[in-house]
Amino acid sequence: MSSSEPVVIVGGGQSGLAAAKAVRDAGLRPLVLEAGARPVGSWPDYYDSLTLFSPAAYSAFADAPFGGDLDHYPDRDEVMAYLERYAESLDVEIRTNTPVAAVAAAGAGFVVRTDAGEEIAAAGLIAASGSFSNPHIPALLGQDGFTGEVLHVSDYRSPERFAGRRVVVVGGGNSAVQVGYELGEMATVSLATNAPLTFLPQVHGGPVGVWYAGFRRRRVRQG
Repeated sequence: MSSSEPVVIVGGGQSGLAAAKAVRDAGLRPLVLEAGARPVGSWPDYYDSLTLFSPAAYSAFADAPFGGDLDHYPDRDEVMAYLERYAESLDVEIRTNTPVAAVAAAGAGFVVRTDAGEEIAAAGLIAASGSFSNPHIPALLGQDGFTGEVLHVSDYRSPERFAGRRVVVVGGGNSAVQVGYELGEMATVSLATNAPLTFLPQVHGGPVGVWYAGFRRRRVRQG
């Protein structure tokens, strides 16, 4: 791998920043290309009330504690601020407002072309762009005749414009439950899931649930 050419990392969210650190620590030169205005990935485009489902103590990079009350659950803006601090601490080259248009193999490396037409020779390439900007909306039976609004969660911001309406949230993951809960304050809401949801307490006798999950994983590895 040529030492004069960088390892290009497409995407500057948490995965891209973690990759940049790994590349740097390996003695190579990372170059992060982030489409947005800040090295925080897709976080600015998430819905306004998004809150992590793990507390700050379990939501940070291993080498950079979240800071503050480690038992609280960070919201979207707190995560963005944390990622910006982490990006600055890495001391690597990060270019924001630089969407990648195309990548092509070139000998043993790659040529990365940006939206602005710049071509960057890369010794290696890491795709860390995520899928949020390209959401998948499945074709639902009867959708062609449906006269209401079909919205992916990537286009949802806040519940106000749904006041007084009937809303069906398809899915039972963290985003579906958070969005469904806040919509329920001003709309009639149903969750459509493959199976009944089972809600578990976040705290079990003191430690949070993710502590127990991590303990079980460690026990499995040791066994």
